[in-house]
Amino acid sequence: MPRPGIGLKKKVIDYLKAHPEEKFTARQLAEWVVATYPADCQKKKSGGSYTDTEFLNQLVAEIGQCRQYADVKTTEGRPRKFYYTLMSDSTEVAAVEVESSAGASALDAEQPKKLNEHDLYPLLSQYLLDEFGMYSRRIDEKCSSNTRGANGNRWLYPDIVGMEDLGADWHLEVRNCVIQHFDKRTKLWSFEVKPLIFS
Repeated sequence: MPRPGIGLKKKVIDYLKAHPEEKFTARQLAEWVVATYPADCQKKKSGGSYTDTEFLNQLVAEIGQCRQYADVKTTEGRPRKFYYTLMSDSTEVAAVEVESSAGASALDAEQPKKLNEHDLYPLLSQYLLDEFGMYSRRIDEKCSSNTRGANGNRWLYPDIVGMEDLGADWHLEVRNCVIQHFDKRTKLWSFEVKPLIFS
């Protein structure tokens, strides 16, 4: 039997449209939904065995999917913020560039150094550890043997490889079962870092 829905997508979009240009985190939006629509939320909670905190976290996760909605835009940084704007993407980018250039001319402080690809490796490694519990290492292709001539190893290795421990939260019985059946306990990932991607 499907759980009753509360029309979360429509409620979030309507709220963002009522507050154009204002930016909200998924948690702020979830708290607003719980405070504004308690009856709907109670009905949805009764469809599952949620505590109040688990239900709020579930709403936060569902709102996090709002970045796939056509009317909702998101910021790039963490925490991601959701907003509605009447401006087109190109107009919005132009407005941000004007703001940043005006702010830059107003500040006489030294400009921050532009990050290159090598500066991004530790940031990606920290992100992978914080967000996914994944341990990663840098592969330096310059240290490998080269039997393919000049730049032969250029595309042979990824920049970063990571190992995700699938069994970190498993109970002892599950771990023993996996060992007996020779199943996977880890997942390997590879990442190529680029400071700018043109689409």
